[in-house]
Amino acid sequence: MTERYTLKQSLYVRASMFTADELRRQKRLGLDEVNENVLEGLVNQRAKLEGRQDKLIRSLTISLFLAFVAWSGGNIQIPGTSASLVEIPSFLELSLIASSLSVLLITYTFLSLQLYDAVIAAVARDVLAKNKLDPDLFAAAHTPTWLFVKYSKMAPVDGRTPGFKISTLGRVFYGVLVGFLSVIVLGLWFLVISSILYIGHSGLSDDVAGWVVYATCIAIILASFVSMAANIVEFTHEMDFSVLEKMETDRGDLGNQSVVE
Repeated sequence: MTERYTLKQSLYVRASMFTADELRRQKRLGLDEVNENVLEGLVNQRAKLEGRQDKLIRSLTISLFLAFVAWSGGNIQIPGTSASLVEIPSFLELSLIASSLSVLLITYTFLSLQLYDAVIAAVARDVLAKNKLDPDLFAAAHTPTWLFVKYSKMAPVDGRTPGFKISTLGRVFYGVLVGFLSVIVLGLWFLVISSILYIGHSGLSDDVAGWVVYATCIAIILASFVSMAANIVEFTHEMDFSVLEKMETDRGDLGNQSVVE
């Protein structure tokens, strides 16, 4: 008799659970276990993705600044030429679309980073289980990370009871520390989006071309909202243990076949 039960999962939890299940499957089937090289590869790829995100943030800052200059009627001389920004056709429109695309790519990159964190944590727990090392320390040794977010938790190491308990005042202080970070980052994200929409609404021409550009920016920003929401929304998943039973049966059949041969 098989068992089924349902639970709600975010995309982060889904990635973590699927990775942990894949590692268990490797052990059940007697396959080669994931080793430190795979873990280091994941950490290195995450570091590259984080570097790409930093470049996208710089691109967003520049494109939004140029959009503001074009909207406010300012002018900047292009270095090495006699031309200025206002002489470039549709410069405001191009700046707004570039800013909107940067916002979208930043949110998708942020979502990918969260999934990398989930996979790395699951793999690190398996690879480093033999020496009981905290997986976060392995990741922090290979790529810069905000460790104050980790150590502001009541239990910094997931799954372990904290040996050093902090006072209520300390928990409040650290909660405010991380809370301010979250509020500031989220506030900047909304400020950037509001600026793009406001500049587009008040600065674009009131014709078909202007409305097309404005609608394009809105569509891109809506897509970025979906990407950001994917970090927190949860959907119901049904777990079917018959799948695990079938895998165990397949493993047994594989072992019997090896004996016969």
